Amino acid sequence: MSKEIKPTPIGELQKVRKKFKDGEVVELPAFDDGQEFSARLKRLSLLEMIKTEVIPNALLAAAQEIYEGKQRADIKKYAQVLDIICGQAMVEPAFEDVADILTDGQKIAIYTYSQHGVAGLEPFRIFSKLKSKKD
Repeated sequence: MSKEIKPTPIGELQKVRKKFKDGEVVELPAFDDGQEFSARLKRLSLLEMIKTEVIPNALLAAAQEIYEGKQRADIKKYAQVLDIICGQAMVEPAFEDVADILTDGQKIAIYTYSQHGVAGLEPFRIFSKLKSKKD
């Protein structure tokens, strides 16, 4: 016997919307010196950022490669797209306040969270645990 599927109540969807808009505090990879780092991040739609021209036309090819999970041929454009995504995803602290100290791994983790939520950060946590056991 199959389970009857019903539409998700709007109240439940409002909770999801609030989390997306307000963000949530997540633990990101530590800095190289071991200093822990947590930030309030919000989820994003890469396609919406492209549609609304948050990502400029000059970076569309790079954004498409990121979206499709392809190898990045132009690392400079990839870095520019990653900075735009971090700027949009970071609520607290603001990206502008920490852009000069964020590691590449932290930026990639912010991108991953913005697209996949907390579950997307699990590989970073496993790597971090393995790294701390070595040290």
